[in-house]
Amino acid sequence: MKKTLSSLFVLFLILAVFAACRGDEPALSSSPGDVSPMGSEPRTEPLPDHATVEYGEPDLIADNIGPLWAYVRYPQAGDATDYLIARWADEMYQDAFDEIQALRETDASAEGEINIQFNSYLVDDRYASVLERGVFIASGMERPRHIVRAFNIDTKSGLMLDNANILDPAKQARALALLREKILEAYPGADRVVDGLDDMDDSWLTHIAIGHEGIIVLPAPDADRPPGYEELTVTLPYDELGSAFWLGEEQTTTATSVLSVSAAAPFVPLWDDVDPTLPMVALTFDDGPSQHTDQILDLLETHGGRATFFVIGNLVERRQDTVRRAFDMGCEILGHSWDHRNLTKLTRQEIETGILDTRDVIESITGPGPQLYRPPYGAVSETLKEVSRDLGFALVLWSVDPRDWQTRNADLIVPAIMNNAKDRAIILSHDLYGPTADAMTRVIPELRARGYQLVTVSELLYYADIDPEAGHVYYKGN
Repeated sequence: MKKTLSSLFVLFLILAVFAACRGDEPALSSSPGDVSPMGSEPRTEPLPDHATVEYGEPDLIADNIGPLWAYVRYPQAGDATDYLIARWADEMYQDAFDEIQALRETDASAEGEINIQFNSYLVDDRYASVLERGVFIASGMERPRHIVRAFNIDTKSGLMLDNANILDPAKQARALALLREKILEAYPGADRVVDGLDDMDDSWLTHIAIGHEGIIVLPAPDADRPPGYEELTVTLPYDELGSAFWLGEEQTTTATSVLSVSAAAPFVPLWDDVDPTLPMVALTFDDGPSQHTDQILDLLETHGGRATFFVIGNLVERRQDTVRRAFDMGCEILGHSWDHRNLTKLTRQEIETGILDTRDVIESITGPGPQLYRPPYGAVSETLKEVSRDLGFALVLWSVDPRDWQTRNADLIVPAIMNNAKDRAIILSHDLYGPTADAMTRVIPELRARGYQLVTVSELLYYADIDPEAGHVYYKGN
C-alpha cells in the first residue's frame, strides 16, 4: 500500500507541488492548436528546480513516520505576521492528520501524504507576498486535494493586507475581465471546460498576491475543474490593471477609505511572543497622547508587553513622535473621538465626522489599523451603534475600571487594578494623568510577575476567537 500510494503521489507532484516553484510566471501554456474536442489539454512548460524565496526563512512541519507523511514549508521573517502564517501551516497539517486518523477508524491501513511549498516575493522593499501551494492525498481519494493560500504583508507597518486594499472593489469587473483573458491565453479552451469562467465573481480573486510585474492570481481549488487547471498561475500586469490596482503610498487615503465599509478589524497586528494558553490582559489608556505617555512606554519596553492607546484626535498631531514610538513597539493606537465630546449627544453627521477624522489622523502616522474605537465616557446609544455599524467600526469598553480619573492617586490605582485583574480582562486607565503613569511603575511589573502577558485589544480578541462585528460592544476577551 505504501509503495502504491507513494508512486501515485509522485505523479501528482510532477504537476502540482513543483508547480509552486514557478514564481509569478504562468505555470501552464498551450499553443492555439492544443485544443481537443473535449476542451484544452495544457502543455506543461519546463519547471525550475528551486523556489523563489525573497521574504522570510523557510520553516518546516515534517513527519517521516506516517501514517501521514508530511512536508509543509512556510516562511518566517521575524515579524508580527509570522504567527498567522505558521498557524495556517499547522492547521493544514492538523486537518490532514485528523482526516487520516478518521479513516483509520474503519481502515487500519489508511495513510496519506501532504506536501506544501511556497514562493515569497519582496516588492519595493516594503510589500511581501507569500504563495503557498500543495496537495493532500489519502487512501481512497480519486485525485489529490489541492491547497492554495496567499498572504500579503506591509512590512513597514507589520500588518497583513486585505485583498480590498490591493484591488479596488469598485473596479472588480476590470480585474475579472483581465483575469479571464489571461486564463484563456494560458489555457486555450478553458471557457468550455471550466465552470463559471463566463460568469466570474469575486471568488476568483480569493488568492491574490503582490508580485514584481503584477498581481499574481491562484485559481481556487475546485474538484470540478479539469486536471492541470489547478496548477495554473496567472499574473495581471499592473499597467493593464490600471486604476483597479490601488496599493501604494499615493493611494493610502483611497485605500484606507475601503475600511470604512468593510468588516471591523480587517487587520490584526500579531506578534509571535504570545502564548494563547497562558493568561493575558489588555492594558488600555484613554485621553492621550500626553506628556506622561512616554513614561508608560518606557515601562512596557523594560518589562515586555504592549498596550492599546485610545487617543484624542486633536492631540495626536502635536505628539506624533510618541504615537509613532508606541506603534513601532507593537502597541495599538485607536480612536477615542476627536475632542472627547459625548457621542450619544451628537448628530449622526457629527458622530461620523468625529470617528473618521480621528481615524484619519492616526493612520497618517500608523497606516491602516483595526476598525475599533472607544466612545468617551463609555457612553453608548442605539444611534451610536447604528452609525458605527454603517462605518464598519466595533466599540471597545472595559471590564476593569480603577477610577484613576477620579482618585488620581497611585496608591489607590494600583490595588484597584491588581485586585480585579483576571485572564482576558480589558483594563481601563488614562495616560493623561501623572498618578496613573506612576501607578504603572508597580502595576506593569506586578502583572508580569503574576504571569500575565500584556497584549493589545485586537490580540486579546483574536486569541479569544472573537471576530469583532461592526456596531457591537466588547468588554473583555472571553
